[in-house]
Amino acid sequence: MARLAKVTGKQSRRLATALQVKAISFVQNDVQLCAFAMDASVLWSFVSINRMIEDKEQGYQRTLSGSRVKAVADYIEAGHPITTSILISLPKATYSAKTEKLSIPAGKDVGWVIDGQHRLAGAHLAAEHGSDIPLSVVAVLGQEVDFEIEQFITVNREAKGVPTAIVYELLKHLPSRKKPSDVAAEISAELGSALRKDPDSVFSNRIVVTTSPGPGQVSLTNFVRKVSPLVHPERGLLNIYTFEEQKAILENYFRALKIVFPGEWSKAKTIFFQTVGFGALFNVFDYVFKETLQRSKASFAVEDVVKIFKPIAHFEFASWNSYGSGSKAEIEAGNDLRVDLQRSLTAGADKARIRLA
Repeated sequence: MARLAKVTGKQSRRLATALQVKAISFVQNDVQLCAFAMDASVLWSFVSINRMIEDKEQGYQRTLSGSRVKAVADYIEAGHPITTSILISLPKATYSAKTEKLSIPAGKDVGWVIDGQHRLAGAHLAAEHGSDIPLSVVAVLGQEVDFEIEQFITVNREAKGVPTAIVYELLKHLPSRKKPSDVAAEISAELGSALRKDPDSVFSNRIVVTTSPGPGQVSLTNFVRKVSPLVHPERGLLNIYTFEEQKAILENYFRALKIVFPGEWSKAKTIFFQTVGFGALFNVFDYVFKETLQRSKASFAVEDVVKIFKPIAHFEFASWNSYGSGSKAEIEAGNDLRVDLQRSLTAGADKARIRLA
């Protein structure tokens, strides 16, 4: 397991015998590149990695993360392909257009990894376990370390990750690889999409997918974060209900909030659709849901939820703005609301008992 620890510092390797490989060569703005396939075990055996050394102005690659390496290896060993290429630099390699072969000379540090060290390390680990796959490689020829650093910065600074919301939307296309958490995320994303697309829903124009949320909006990512635990197929509070029932439950919950707290709801920057408020409302959802079902003979209609919130119609949501952000703030705000609800519902029950006495 030592190989899975974080690895720091420069990692030099040596190619004992000159190597030739079939390749395609092309030129981009006077820079020669070659594309080829090579088994992970072979590529790993001779390319070096110029990692940063702590407190020294040396190297440019990040520390190698053992957990990421193992994740890649597990992915490969499960039978999945690595479709993205490894970018390397071969400063002294040459290409023959006549033979269509790339020649890599023997020696130390004849190749350097610019991008893809975790994919390469993971493929190497999988190879040690018997799954040695060929990797797609793009090599830059005849360049020195300054060029490598420039390319490393460009790849890692300019590359934009796919928005998480879009990932959730795409999970539905991977039925054979779903974990329970993936299923929960997919259901949550579908619920969010169905609610935001319904012009009669209180969530209409409230949930955004591809843009940043504006005032009175939440991202689909945030919606999925809070709804996923409720619809988790193994332990979710709402997992026994159909999709349409889950949709109606969420709709009724927020529709009741709109009725009981019209002042807060009507604000352009209502706390209900800010991260802390949205999170707090879902942190108290389990309590509201169970209390409503118990007091309304298993009904969660809008009027049933209204009865739960009505006794605290004057609740001051403004205090939530001082809690900051993050899960701790959501928990604190949710606890405030839960305590007021518990106090009001307990007081109501006591009055009922007095009247019956």
